[in-house]
Amino acid sequence: MSTNQPPDRGTGAPSALGSRSGSGSGTRAPSEAATGPVMVQRIVVAALVLLVVPLLTFAIAVALGDETALAFALICVVHVLLLVYAGVVTAGQLRARTPPRLVEAVPPLAAFLAALATLGLAQVLADAEGIRTSAVPRLRHGIPLPEDLPFVLSVLLAALAALVAIAALPLMMRRTRTVRALPGRIGEVAGKLGDTADDADSPRTPRPPVTSAKDPLLRRLLSPASRVLLVLGSLAALAGTLVFALAELPQPTAEAMTFVIVLCPAPAMLWAVLSSLWRRDAELGILMAALYRTMAVPVLGAIVGLLPAFLAFLVSPVGHGFAEQYRAAVGDSGIVPEGSPLVMFFVLGALLSLLVGMLGGLALSIAVIMPLLTLFRPEQLVGENGLSTNRADRRRNVAAMRLMSLLVILIFVFAILIADADAGEPRFTWAMVTLAVLVGLTVAIKRLQRKKGDRRPDVPSPEDDSR
Repeated sequence: MSTNQPPDRGTGAPSALGSRSGSGSGTRAPSEAATGPVMVQRIVVAALVLLVVPLLTFAIAVALGDETALAFALICVVHVLLLVYAGVVTAGQLRARTPPRLVEAVPPLAAFLAALATLGLAQVLADAEGIRTSAVPRLRHGIPLPEDLPFVLSVLLAALAALVAIAALPLMMRRTRTVRALPGRIGEVAGKLGDTADDADSPRTPRPPVTSAKDPLLRRLLSPASRVLLVLGSLAALAGTLVFALAELPQPTAEAMTFVIVLCPAPAMLWAVLSSLWRRDAELGILMAALYRTMAVPVLGAIVGLLPAFLAFLVSPVGHGFAEQYRAAVGDSGIVPEGSPLVMFFVLGALLSLLVGMLGGLALSIAVIMPLLTLFRPEQLVGENGLSTNRADRRRNVAAMRLMSLLVILIFVFAILIADADAGEPRFTWAMVTLAVLVGLTVAIKRLQRKKGDRRPDVPSPEDDSR
């Protein structure tokens, strides 16, 4: 019997994309598998961009605090490089012709967050020099200081980098719609996205989970990149403590450095939550795994991230220098209340780092992970929330989960608007409008969603086996 396989029907040649077996084995074609190492490299580069760009901006501000014009000129160079990276990432989405995957959202998100972080640091430096609000008026009237133009350029470049980076996400959505519209590509789309096909009875299965309850706690909580970021953040906090204790720093720089020291573990915490997009947990799924890491990782990160700095503080010369610098340059405007021992700096700093990690992780889960899932992998959320995944209910439940994503975001918008708002103010009016939208969304979600096991006379239950 011949072992040669016939070519694919209609093509006259073996398929270049490969196929999945009817049992759902999920065998990938070589062309798809080859993209794995490339994607890992892109994620590593994105992590380095997210870490290095803000740290480089901060290092320039500290090293050249007395030469503001040169500092902002170098920061402009950093922002140009970030803009180039964001442009390359977004251009890659324009050129791509394959279905998008959630992991592809990591590089643009990293560039966007790096742009926001370095923009904030540039604003802090400008505020310390007293030019943040006066640079543009002086430029407009033709009487600029040497640092005015570099500062304004740095702000424009960082804002442009953020816009270019975030533009990659709509391009990913366009690719999703375009590829799904092509005939004969539905199976390929489902395989690339790791979802089931539109028909819930399809034998295709999602990609296997990366973590489970059987894994050690550290592996389940932290991705390899998050562990690297935690080590780097711990070393950065230690270096910042030594510089603060042993160098003479101007007051604005010293005050800013105290907050940077305690926030060094934050990137690892946030990356651990963001990595839930491609590190699906067997028991928790994606969104619930992100929320689980939001609660657990900051506790570990705050302790591990600041422990080396705290141990260095206990060394007499470092602790003495740290105390003198803190009292002279920071005083009552820092983290430690007046009259408290300076050892409280690391206790309160760990609590602040914990709070930032939890709030940041919650923001990522609600404003990034959940919307991305509803756009690119809605079936994942449908299954994780115990809703029906059969063909008849798919559209309704996908729509319900997308409305749920909007509902959760608007809850926080309403809370911000209603806080300290008085009746009659525009802010109060907008809060009431948001509340009305929330009520409408709640009713719509309730009417749309169909849970597993729901029985309706017009739709046969998929759980009814033929006898």
